Amino acid sequence: MHARGGFVGGAVAAAVGLALHCAPAYADGTGDAWTDGANIAAQAASSEPGGESRGGTGGARSNCSWERLDPHLAGIADDMAEGGIGRPRGEGPGSWYRRICYSPEGFSTATLRWVGEAVDVAALAQQAADRVRIPAPAMRLNPSPAQGAIVHVETWLWVDPASWQAVSAQASAGAVMVTATARPIRVTWDMGNGDRVTCEGPGTPYDRGRPSSEQVTDCSYTYRESSARADGGAFTVTGTVVWDVTWTAAGAAGGGSLGTAPRSHSIRLPVKEIQAVNR
Repeated sequence: MHARGGFVGGAVAAAVGLALHCAPAYADGTGDAWTDGANIAAQAASSEPGGESRGGTGGARSNCSWERLDPHLAGIADDMAEGGIGRPRGEGPGSWYRRICYSPEGFSTATLRWVGEAVDVAALAQQAADRVRIPAPAMRLNPSPAQGAIVHVETWLWVDPASWQAVSAQASAGAVMVTATARPIRVTWDMGNGDRVTCEGPGTPYDRGRPSSEQVTDCSYTYRESSARADGGAFTVTGTVVWDVTWTAAGAAGGGSLGTAPRSHSIRLPVKEIQAVNR
């Protein structure tokens, strides 16, 4: 940064230096542009002198060329913009360019432009999705693993309702912000004996304060054999919650599905067989 005492004079001199070899012939247009790191494209919808068409990458052949400033000259352009000389520096990622246009008579004019980088919204959406903290299933059973399930007795299966809710994260670049949201949609229970149960929802928590006859669940399993022959005398029960991931964008067009993301957790469940003695 230049000392304030000589800033204006230095900035004017810098402006002259940056436009060297470019004799003014006509006023520059007011359109903006963006770059993808390799190409320049116009955004505004107007045509400027010299035949440069604005309204996309098509149109008439341009009589203007773009030259990216090196770090030293870019620093001077920053100082000029801060001092109120020329165009302001844009927000977000981008670079300073010298835009040189030629008239049909062969005269030229040069102006400085801050050119913002085009944002890859799809990549930004994936970045946001990677930041979403999707929890492992908070598995609940009744009877509990500490009590052990019982052969021919219904075992309730559910996921803690506190963990069955949407989670989100964001990612931004320049003026574009993308939000990715994951929502749980179903859970599959691998009961450890080769059987599986799929429940369209978290299941119903069992209320120990109410009689069993007054409670109903749509997510349960009944074992037909004990786990006596299983490794360690217990079945490994695995719950897998499938999350639907979507995204929305602010500051740019876009949005939609990012697919599904499964999350699993396992517990050990002994299954007992109760023998009745007849007299």
